[in-house]
Amino acid sequence: MRNLSILGETAVELPPAHRLLDLCVDVTEERVFVLCGDDSATARLLTYVSQYTLTDECVLPFSAAEQIMSMHFVMEREHVVIALASGDICTAGSGVEVVGTVDAGIAACRWSPDDEILALVTGEARVLLMTADFDVLCEHALDEGQEESVMVNVGWGTRETQYQGRGLQQEEEQSTQQEQSPEIQVSWRGDGQFLAVSFVRAGMREIRVFSRDGQLHSVCETVTGLEHTLAWKPSGRLIAATEKRAHRHEVVFFERNGLRHGEFVLHADTQRALALSWNSDSSVLAAVVDVGSGVCVQLWADRNYHWYMKQELRGSDIQRVVWDPEDPMHVLVVCASGFTSVRLHSVPAVAHVASTESNAASCVVNGAQVLYTPFAYANVPPPMCLHTLDARVPVRHVSFAAFGAGNGFALLLADRRTVVLYACDSGRSSPQEIRRFMLPGSDARQIAWLEAGVVVSLGASGVGITRIDDSDEVVTHFCPEHDSPLVVLSSAPHVERVLVEDARGRVFNVSLATERLESVAELPTQCVEIDAVDCGELGVVVVGRTARNQLYANTRLLSPACSSFYLRKDVLVFTTTTHYVRFVAVNEGLITGDIPADDEAVVSEARRRVERGSTIVLASPTGDAVVFQMPRGNLETVRPRALVLAAVRQALDARQYREALMACRVNRIDMNMLYDYAPAAFMGDLAEFVAQVNEADLLNLFVSSLRDEDVTQTMYTGIQSQLAGEDKPDGTKPGKTTAVCRALRPVLQSVTDASQFMPTVLTTLMCEKPPAIDAALQIIAALGQDRRDAALTYLLFLSDVNTVYDAALGLYDLPLALLVAQRSQRDPREYLPALGELNALSSEEYRRFRIDAQLGRYESALGHLCAALWEDSDRWTEVAGFIQKHGLFRQGAELLADHERIGDVYVMYGDALAADKDWGQAAAAYLLSQKAVAQAVDAFVQNKEWRSAMSLASAANSGFGPQAVYDTARQASSVLEDHHLFGDAAAVLLEYTEETEDAVMLLVRGSHWAEAVRCSHARERSDLIETTVRPGMDAACESLEEDIGEIGEGFAAKVERLRTVRLTPLSQMTELAGVDDSVDVMPDTASMASQFSTFTATLTDISKITGSTARRLSKNKRKAERKRVRGKKGSVFEESYLVDSLSKLIARVRVHQDAVRNLNLALLQFGRAAAAAHLQRVFAAVVEAVLQDGDWVFDRQRVLVQGDAGQIDLVDDVNAEGLPATPRLPKPAVPTMSDFDNPDIDNRLKYFTYKPVNVAPEISLAAYFVVGSILVWQMVRHRSQRWVAILPGTAFSEAIGYAFRTACVYNTTFGMYVAMMLFLLVPPNALALANYKAVGKIMRDSHAQPRWFWLKPGFVNWFYFGSDVFSICMQGAGGGMLTGTNTRDAGRAVVLVGLIVQLFFFACYLATAFYVWWRPEYTVHVSPSDVSHASAKRRVMLAVTLTTGILYLRSIYRIAEFADGYGGKIYSSEWAFYVFDTILIFIAFIVYIVFFIGRNFPRSSNVARAPSVGHELQQRPVDSSQLLVSKDHPV
Repeated sequence: MRNLSILGETAVELPPAHRLLDLCVDVTEERVFVLCGDDSATARLLTYVSQYTLTDECVLPFSAAEQIMSMHFVMEREHVVIALASGDICTAGSGVEVVGTVDAGIAACRWSPDDEILALVTGEARVLLMTADFDVLCEHALDEGQEESVMVNVGWGTRETQYQGRGLQQEEEQSTQQEQSPEIQVSWRGDGQFLAVSFVRAGMREIRVFSRDGQLHSVCETVTGLEHTLAWKPSGRLIAATEKRAHRHEVVFFERNGLRHGEFVLHADTQRALALSWNSDSSVLAAVVDVGSGVCVQLWADRNYHWYMKQELRGSDIQRVVWDPEDPMHVLVVCASGFTSVRLHSVPAVAHVASTESNAASCVVNGAQVLYTPFAYANVPPPMCLHTLDARVPVRHVSFAAFGAGNGFALLLADRRTVVLYACDSGRSSPQEIRRFMLPGSDARQIAWLEAGVVVSLGASGVGITRIDDSDEVVTHFCPEHDSPLVVLSSAPHVERVLVEDARGRVFNVSLATERLESVAELPTQCVEIDAVDCGELGVVVVGRTARNQLYANTRLLSPACSSFYLRKDVLVFTTTTHYVRFVAVNEGLITGDIPADDEAVVSEARRRVERGSTIVLASPTGDAVVFQMPRGNLETVRPRALVLAAVRQALDARQYREALMACRVNRIDMNMLYDYAPAAFMGDLAEFVAQVNEADLLNLFVSSLRDEDVTQTMYTGIQSQLAGEDKPDGTKPGKTTAVCRALRPVLQSVTDASQFMPTVLTTLMCEKPPAIDAALQIIAALGQDRRDAALTYLLFLSDVNTVYDAALGLYDLPLALLVAQRSQRDPREYLPALGELNALSSEEYRRFRIDAQLGRYESALGHLCAALWEDSDRWTEVAGFIQKHGLFRQGAELLADHERIGDVYVMYGDALAADKDWGQAAAAYLLSQKAVAQAVDAFVQNKEWRSAMSLASAANSGFGPQAVYDTARQASSVLEDHHLFGDAAAVLLEYTEETEDAVMLLVRGSHWAEAVRCSHARERSDLIETTVRPGMDAACESLEEDIGEIGEGFAAKVERLRTVRLTPLSQMTELAGVDDSVDVMPDTASMASQFSTFTATLTDISKITGSTARRLSKNKRKAERKRVRGKKGSVFEESYLVDSLSKLIARVRVHQDAVRNLNLALLQFGRAAAAAHLQRVFAAVVEAVLQDGDWVFDRQRVLVQGDAGQIDLVDDVNAEGLPATPRLPKPAVPTMSDFDNPDIDNRLKYFTYKPVNVAPEISLAAYFVVGSILVWQMVRHRSQRWVAILPGTAFSEAIGYAFRTACVYNTTFGMYVAMMLFLLVPPNALALANYKAVGKIMRDSHAQPRWFWLKPGFVNWFYFGSDVFSICMQGAGGGMLTGTNTRDAGRAVVLVGLIVQLFFFACYLATAFYVWWRPEYTVHVSPSDVSHASAKRRVMLAVTLTTGILYLRSIYRIAEFADGYGGKIYSSEWAFYVFDTILIFIAFIVYIVFFIGRNFPRSSNVARAPSVGHELQQRPVDSSQLLVSKDHPV
């Protein structure tokens, strides 16, 4: 249903005296190479670039008189290859060269589509296949070879066995006698795997198919009259050729296997076929034919297995056509004097005027015929049509009228100047030619019919405005020339303009008044189809589609994949290459609104699925139909919901209610639309609505479809809201159905013939919520006999007969109930005795009681029964039983308030409440009865109201004795204890019994420490403090500390896991969740609501979930909930599970807050300050962790939550990090440090767990300062080496540490405690460095050869030095961590590991030291005070080993201290610190002073040493004062 329109024609003339021989195209550089010859027979190669400008010219080395067999541009090698009939093959690129010669000459030549193989047919009829480098691949004779696929003919259905008519034989004889052209043609398939060769063999033309490697594949069946033309369809399906018969020319098709596959007849004036050529996408076949008056190019296209001639291109001396290899709509028409570039496009010719009288017609061009079909009245599929019009000359362009009803159209004929106007009335009548006139010039290619006497044309001369008056005088005025080529001329009836577009995408209005082009809009790029519409405040909006399927509205890209579009005045309809048809409202949203993508799985009236490859023919300008053409060519008419709803809305605006109702019924639109579109207007027009519809069945359909929902907000939100991307609201409208039914019923009853709408009246009653069956029965009861039966029958059709029977019985109208029962399937033997029994009762109240009890209306039944009780007091037993059976105690108390048995009612009520464990109400009921005191006391006890119970039991008139009061108190205490109300339980015992020991035990269990102590002293039972209170306090402290520690560990573990989980990307979590985005799109033929039908047995709701579906959804929900609660590691529910768990842990911290404070106060009262401080530190550590991570845990919750049916719900309001706007789980109340900080606890206890003494630190400070001073004096005296300064430095560091400890005695702060810990814990380890250095120096200075590597001096120095530094760093880091409440445990572990490492290396070092002491080859320097070398070595080694042993003992103490834990007995004992740390380190310094090792390690290098065993004494000059070894002291 589309025609080929010419967008542009560019004629290129060769230089004078030049004759065009051939041409080829370079698509990459947009160049055209033209081979031509001049008058001197010189062959020249001309190069034309963009806009067909001549840029280059070169002379070729052959004569222009030679026959050109092929000219082709090889893209990979960037040169033109020319093959001559003489056999020469030339290339022209950077230079001109003859690359080879075929001696036998070339009869035909064609390159493969991939430019890799050149197929030649030589003058000796041999096939030659060559590579692009002209290397021969294969060669064989053309008429030789065995077919790969041989057809087997068994004689069934052959031409020889069929009768073809009398004239067939004569026609074939004439065709055989025709002279055959010897020309040979070669054609490749589009993929280059096969080629076909057409040649003459034995007087008959034959087509042979060869494979790419030159093997014969098949021979086409013989066809008489076959001509030389040959073209293989690029898609590979068919081979086209022409056949000349006696009276006609045909284009015949062959399959690859040689079988004939259809044909079509060329026009009757065709005399000779010159060439055939396919475009690149196989959609158009160009036939160059001689029609007698000249040579023309006919463009053919097929749809629905029929061939149409879409365009005829005329020119002078046309030779051939060349299609663009990439652009299928670009063709070059080659003539002798030049060539013409023609750009085409396929567009539909359909009506656009938005008129109710529009025929919605379409015109299809087939040569000189125009196929006219008015789709508003007849949907005739192609190739048929409703009317065939003969224009006598092939048609070039069709344009529908843009005025009136838009049914007329104008034709521009192939001569490019003749215009034919047709008029057509509304209906199925045939269009009639009303005028035929000539345009000036002969270059028009497009026309537009804007007004009755105005035709606008577009051609090479520009835009012409032609006016025709009544006297047929034709006047044409041309608009001024434009600066850019004009390509598209289109009428826009919605804005009453003619639009013209240039090559740069600018759109202009052709002004008839000024005869100039006025700018309208500017599109981003050139479009091939344009239309315009008025969008209110935005003005005129131009909609255009490009050749690359981009759809624009002005500068906005609406769709990047639009295959076709149709613009109505109210909606834009377009199809996409993703097989959707989209509907966009024509308003401001066309430019500014959001258009959802096709892949969104939503059911919307703004889009629907279509068959793959469907395109729009037209959309009814005012109706609701859209005509699609399928890829095969057949037509389908659909009524999309968007257009149907638009028609319904228009009908409702015009108050055409019957038309709107029928449209909803036919197209299965929910009838609620009639009311929800304009509720107030509809309610005011109910009388008009009834008058227009005037059919009970249709009114019944409408009423039964009503439901409490606004479908304009849920189902039919409109395409405008879809563009805006609005979320669908809830849409519920409570009471809507009942309101409409109640308003419609009086209108129906006021009609003159009310019986006509009696079924509708009953329907309105039954559709109310709840159904008013009683009112319906009352209306039926008032009718006559005949009408009553019909109405009752209809009522029973609407509702279940048993329900109607019960309603009739509930009216206490036994005759009416009998009438209903007779219409039902009930057994008369059942309902007759039952009704007779009720009729026989004498008391009316009792009869109504029986009826109400039978119908389950128990409250009403009780009222009638109580009324009967006042008449007959013997019915009390039945009344009491009925009240108890149905639990009507309140109603019974109200009805029998003045009766003498009211007390019994309250007792029964109290017993029922007690059975339901509602003890408070039960106690009140017992008190109201005034005769159930014991039951009231027991109810108060069970309700934990011990004061009310004991006051009632202790009253004088209660009847309770002392023992009963005691038992009641014990029972109340037991109940309160079971509910963990230990304070109240103890208060009962203390006040009403003498059980002091039990009361104190309860107070201890409830952690009421102060009250327990007070009661012990008040009752003179101080022994209970030691036997009950203190053990309970210790147990509570231990339990509370363990619970707090468990909370801290759990909180830390879950926070760490939560950090790991939140590192997982949201996309990965979604994939693991298995969220399925696919949603089945409901087709337009599917019902959106379950409508009421006169054949329906019962009323149904619009959407019902079956039992199995509901169970499945419930099961999935429970299963997902179980997964969420479990929080399996790695699952999508883990994060919410962790957050929920952390929230519960924080709640537990809040619970323990008061318990910690109360227990701390109790511990302080009993002198347990250390225990209180430790408990507070443990709790503070947990609270600090909560305060540190609480905000991160709850404020950074991500989007995975649980949906209603077990699915994963991904919220939309999240930021770039995936965080929702509001947390999913609210953050609980987090405790602060001020909540539990106890000012009564000494600040020193928070760090030391004891109060440090204030004398020992000062003494230690003085002692270490003195020791350090002595060591400094000794270093100066003996001129010791620098490393010996480690000893006094360590002493002074210890003095600094004890200075900080002295300050902490008076005011402990965090900073001072940290400094004290570092200076007292780390410096003693430096003493080991001095010992390591001493032994290393001995080993190095002795020059002894070690036996093992671990005795090398370098290894001893650096290995033990490094191990000690490592140990010191670990202990320093751990000491710092010990000061933090939340890192204290980790710091303890770090220090512990550092000490253990130090112990290990101490042991290794002691072994090395004893080995050095034992081996005689290791010597030391002998000082003047040493009597011998042995004494010198002994003194040094004693100092080293003794101090190392002391450090070893000190490390053991530290390990035991940290292993016992912070707050343990060792850490809490100050004497242990001074004994095992202060005194031991002081003893070590005394050893260093007594055995000062610095004297044996002087700074002077010129010293004397004792010789080592096995080495000669080195002779060196020494002073006599330095000689330390004598004969009396041999080594």
